[in-house]
Amino acid sequence: MIEYSPLPKIIPGGNETMSDIYIQDSALKLSLCEGRMIVRNDSREIVEEIGLDEIENVLIFGQSQLTTQLLKKLSLKKINTHFFTDNGRYIATVDSGREENFTKQEQQAKAHFNIPFRTNMARRMLSSKVQNQMNLLKAFDQENLLDEEDYQRFSRALKQISLAESIHEMMGYEGKCAKSYFYFLGLLVPEPFAFSGRTRRPAMDCFNSLLNFGYSILYSFMIGMVRKAGLSQGFAMIHENYGHHASLASDLMEEWRPVIVDDLVMTMLGNGSIGQDSFAKTEEGLFLTREAQRLFLTALSSRMLEIHSYIEGDKKRYSFIYMVEMQIDSLIRAFAEEDPSVYLVSFTGE
Repeated sequence: MIEYSPLPKIIPGGNETMSDIYIQDSALKLSLCEGRMIVRNDSREIVEEIGLDEIENVLIFGQSQLTTQLLKKLSLKKINTHFFTDNGRYIATVDSGREENFTKQEQQAKAHFNIPFRTNMARRMLSSKVQNQMNLLKAFDQENLLDEEDYQRFSRALKQISLAESIHEMMGYEGKCAKSYFYFLGLLVPEPFAFSGRTRRPAMDCFNSLLNFGYSILYSFMIGMVRKAGLSQGFAMIHENYGHHASLASDLMEEWRPVIVDDLVMTMLGNGSIGQDSFAKTEEGLFLTREAQRLFLTALSSRMLEIHSYIEGDKKRYSFIYMVEMQIDSLIRAFAEEDPSVYLVSFTGE
């Protein structure tokens, strides 16, 4: 299956619409011909031709084959190719590496090793996440199942994070708060999808299966945005480096998890667009079916394009994609000026 997701790309002089291309059929073969991506089925029939200038990212789910020539051309044109398993687990990204900016990365590395700076940056990011979690619960608690004492857990966590002296201490408060958050979400979802807490891989219930899939896509999106800005994936503010984990992308997605993924999951389960028949049980856990993945990807793309107020005190409204671009620009300025207050945190109080 080929799915298009239109994303706005800002260029000097106006807007140009680009697309993310989702490939979900493992039988498809992708090649290059005269500056176009050619998609063939297992009978070698052409099912789609897409100009490379129309593509923002390529996301491959499963075992679709790409020719070396196509991968090279995509990299040269700075089009990221993200690879996922059939069930949506992120594997890797292929790009050209030509967008790296070593001046920016030097400032980023200095910020990473500047403990007071890093601690205050982490404080801003984690506080924004907790605030957004509380706002999401209030938005979906239509029957007032949660009382003031329940919400006080989040207020206390915000206070504790504001006074914490280390990132480790902050993450302890945030982690404790997250357990309450997911417990409360389990009370607010439709009865068939009730769950008791967060399970990652494998997911033990439908809700967590959706979260895992959505977070994996959000993670790959942030990787692309970090690469585009010329920053390093490894010098983060909250997360420590380990292996090949893109820790800065993980930092940036933290405050957006409730705003983009959790909100969408709650909405789709609430309106019935995804039901219990949207999941398949395997030996590895519970996963979305191909059709449900398609529905979710389409809805997630639309959610990213929606216009909202994301900056406290700013009357202007932005898409999530544009807001993340502004956030990363502000992060680069914060590194250069050694001033954490420059970084734009998201605000979803409307």
